[in-house]
Amino acid sequence: MKLGGEKKNVTVMMTDLRGFTGMGEKLPPEKVVSLLNNYLQTMTAVILRYKGTIDHFIGDAIVVVFGAPVSRRDDAKRAVACAIEMQLAMDSVNKWNRENDLPVLEMGIGLNSGDAIVGNIGSEQRSQYDVIGSTVNLASRIESYTIGGQVFISEKTMEDIGDILKIGGKIEVLPKGMRKPITIYEVRGIGGEF
Repeated sequence: MKLGGEKKNVTVMMTDLRGFTGMGEKLPPEKVVSLLNNYLQTMTAVILRYKGTIDHFIGDAIVVVFGAPVSRRDDAKRAVACAIEMQLAMDSVNKWNRENDLPVLEMGIGLNSGDAIVGNIGSEQRSQYDVIGSTVNLASRIESYTIGGQVFISEKTMEDIGDILKIGGKIEVLPKGMRKPITIYEVRGIGGEF
């Protein structure tokens, strides 16, 4: 695999399960892996349906990019529609969990749009396709403000999508590493072809 990268305009999605670390310490390892694999399998199917690229899994977190390696004019719209469907898919995840005597899960999702560096990063011995930069960092910060079941987006993502979003509210936050507060928006729905 050839190392190298390029700058692309993308929408980055970060997800995280609420309270998973503590939950994982209380359950037997085989139950933790079973619960996590069912969750990741369900979310992966939704992400691929919306043509997202799974950058990587970090334990129970998922990093997804829309706009790389292939860019489409509706990347931000598909990313938000995907996030909404992922939250809806948590119903089937939790139904399976209850049937298997496992805890109910809640997921938060944050999205941000902007330029990022994408490409094959690593060494000649081991590399991976990755997305890096402040756009990714801010998506992670936005996700950290969610509670279970929420989808928060940046102002840039909202501008990229337009008026087809149903917004449940907005809050002003000062993410770590930022000099000025930013406004993030809670998404409750999306119109158009989605």
